[in-house]
Amino acid sequence: MRLIVPSPAKINLSLWIKGKRPDGYHEIVTVMHTINLFDVLSFHPSDRFELEIVGNDTLPLNKGNLIVKAANIFKEATGIKPKVGIRLKKRIPVGAGLGGGSSNAASTLKGLNEIYGNPLSEKELYQLAAQIGSDVPFFIKGGLALAYGRGEKIRNYNPVNFKLLLVYPNFQCSTAEVYQNLPPIKRDISPEDAEKFVISPLVSGKIEEAINNMVNDLELSRAPCIEGVKKVKKVLENIGLKPLMSGSGSSVFAILTGSISDLTPLKNSGWWYKFLSAV
Repeated sequence: MRLIVPSPAKINLSLWIKGKRPDGYHEIVTVMHTINLFDVLSFHPSDRFELEIVGNDTLPLNKGNLIVKAANIFKEATGIKPKVGIRLKKRIPVGAGLGGGSSNAASTLKGLNEIYGNPLSEKELYQLAAQIGSDVPFFIKGGLALAYGRGEKIRNYNPVNFKLLLVYPNFQCSTAEVYQNLPPIKRDISPEDAEKFVISPLVSGKIEEAINNMVNDLELSRAPCIEGVKKVKKVLENIGLKPLMSGSGSSVFAILTGSISDLTPLKNSGWWYKFLSAV
């Protein structure tokens, strides 16, 4: 059986830090939405499991890759040893806070589950996804969602339509480094607060209100790459936008509510950028 599974990127419409947990992770509340920037996973029959990556020659092909980790967890959960070849066409920038690796892992779980006759329920897919990484459960369904805990607890909502400008400034941020360099932060915010501040305005079409309430506490990190992110934000602010870093960076996005008068500063920057939509 041959199967093609799109693997979307995401943006964080807000990310609040509630404090550090005893297990070393940070307790967070975040609002995420998938966008129409996709990696593509192609599954084809093989006599063994194999992985090929096109579009990025820096990614590992061993268990350091989340696709391989997802395949191994699928095997452990089902007793099925996947005999498939997976070809990953990489389009989502790496180290950009867009969740590309997590999305690839979720797409692998969903693809293998479909190929082998759906031995796992959606709930079981969520549980396996949580073993791989904090963002992976979100990508099982995608769309608009609220995530909390360390990011593995998910509430899903109907997707919202909006346009955005996404900028990747051609450098990566290390998620671990960004979190390690956070000052002490302890937000008193609940999932219900996040619904009130961001999700409800989005769903009801009050886009400006949502934009004004959006925040990313990871921008407070003293990690070196965040200084570069701030420069990107400044350029976007100077052309009349209200930008926010996505996830742990380095990408920055701005929701569009009108036309942009002058893109010259962005064109002169040499950065990668795209006009995209929420999906």
